This record gives sequence, C-alpha cells and structure tokens, in this order.
Amino acid sequence: MSTIYAIGATALTGGTDGCLDAAFVDAIDDDPGIADGYVAFVPVQGDAMYHYIADADSGADADGWRVIKPLYQSAGVPYTGDLRWILHHCYPFKAIGSETGDIIRWNETTGEWESCSEPFSLKQINLTPLAEAMENTEGGMYYKTGDKAIMVCTEGE
Repeated sequence: MSTIYAIGATALTGGTDGCLDAAFVDAIDDDPGIADGYVAFVPVQGDAMYHYIADADSGADADGWRVIKPLYQSAGVPYTGDLRWILHHCYPFKAIGSETGDIIRWNETTGEWESCSEPFSLKQINLTPLAEAMENTEGGMYYKTGDKAIMVCTEGE
C-alpha cells in the first residue's frame, strides 16, 4: 500500500503561498507534490473547512471551489495536465457556542481556532486497514484487520 499525503492550505485560490491552487504538482525536496488520491484540507477563515481529493485524470474546468486546477508544475512552470482538486465535502463553520458537539471551531471574537470543552459523541468512525501508521510518529494510529486492533505508535521514527 502506498502512502497518501494530505495537503494543507488556508485559501482555495489566489496563486500565492498558502493557496491550494499554488501547491506544486511535482515533488520537490521533502514536499511530496500532488498525486492521484491525495487529499487536501483547507480551512477558510469565517467560511468553512473544504475537503478535496486529487483526481489525476479529471481535466474538468476549474470553477474556483468545486474544481480547482493546480497552477504550477514546479516553481515558475505552469501546470498543463489533467489533475484537479475535486471538492469532496464542505463543512461550514458556525459561531462558537452556536452548536454543541463541534470538535473544532473558529472563534470570531479571538480570531483563533479552539477545541470544544463540552463532551461530544460520534455515531460512527470508519477505519481503513493499514500495515502500519501513515506517519510513524508518536500518537499515529492505524487499524489492523488480522486481529481487529487499533494500533497507536508509542515512539517516533
């Protein structure tokens, strides 16, 4: 099984550092680049958390939020391929305290992310079997199908 990386950004488009459309498609140094099936999470302040999945064969027309085309193959090299970020889900933010059960919230007053203090419950968590944690760092978790165990790394690499 190959490793799937998650890309993070703070804006959907704009072509500058921190924008999803500005992430390089090519791998450079420790940056894995973008490949088919990679995921991206983009928290846009005061708006929502956007979840994208890269589709290497899409070629769909970019619209700025449902479909995002990478702008760069590498530094200064425009991207001309078919890979697109396809919106998988959008989680709108609610003002802090507006709904119990939020795990992470944007606080409009302080301008910061906060975790909730009240208890919460989850209806279901679906786990994908792996041979080992995606990142072998302390706290990394994975599910082993052989003995139906959820494993937690207790030491770093």
